[in-house]
Amino acid sequence: MSSLIVVFDTNVLLPLLVGSTRRAKGLRQAWQNQQFELFVTPQMLMEVKRVLTYPQVQHNYGLTLTEVETIIDILKGRARLLLGLYTDVTAILVDLSDNVFLAASMESGADYLVTQDAHLLNLKYYHGTQIISLAQFAQLLGIE
Repeated sequence: MSSLIVVFDTNVLLPLLVGSTRRAKGLRQAWQNQQFELFVTPQMLMEVKRVLTYPQVQHNYGLTLTEVETIIDILKGRARLLLGLYTDVTAILVDLSDNVFLAASMESGADYLVTQDAHLLNLKYYHGTQIISLAQFAQLLGIE
């Protein structure tokens, strides 16, 4: 079976990269075992870095600014970096930052966009990409 092509929204990238739950550990193992390929764009990396520097996020995950840089470096090294060609996606108007994930899904030809964001989940599909929750993705991989 070829591995799934996925794009993770920031709200599911954080648990994948720094979470300590059973689900987070299972997802990291599945990623390491190449059960899925994670695709990112430069715009996504900027969004993730922006969110990781929020004081509340740093407090919740116990992150320093140095650790934030390390996380971004890990993401750059392990994920498949796209060029970020689709810059005019505006499917979500209430939160424009959500559109970078839809753009990445289009560019990568993703099987799944994994998110906890209601604006994205309500779309269900976007240009051939199924939009699912983190719990649904974990079930799909047999983690839960």
